Amino acid sequence: MTWFNSQHLQQASAYADRQKNNLVLNYFWHFALSMVEAGKLLFLALGSVVHAIFPWVLNFKLLEWRVNALETLKNNFPNDPILKKINFDK
Repeated sequence: MTWFNSQHLQQASAYADRQKNNLVLNYFWHFALSMVEAGKLLFLALGSVVHAIFPWVLNFKLLEWRVNALETLKNNFPNDPILKKINFDK
């Protein structure tokens, strides 16, 4: 897998079942999703540091939040081949 993909916006749109060919709309849709994901990951990273120092804080909530965030990402991108490798038992 490469680190640079000039077709990333089109692929992400297809993985999300959004067949929009407007580059500007795809960019802002992708930007919004990525920023929400970055915020979740930042929150989880800070929570993980707190939990590392004080193990009794946040208990197993961090794990639950990580699983929920990944499940949301998988629901947003139902056709993503990487996310298809993950199965959630209900």
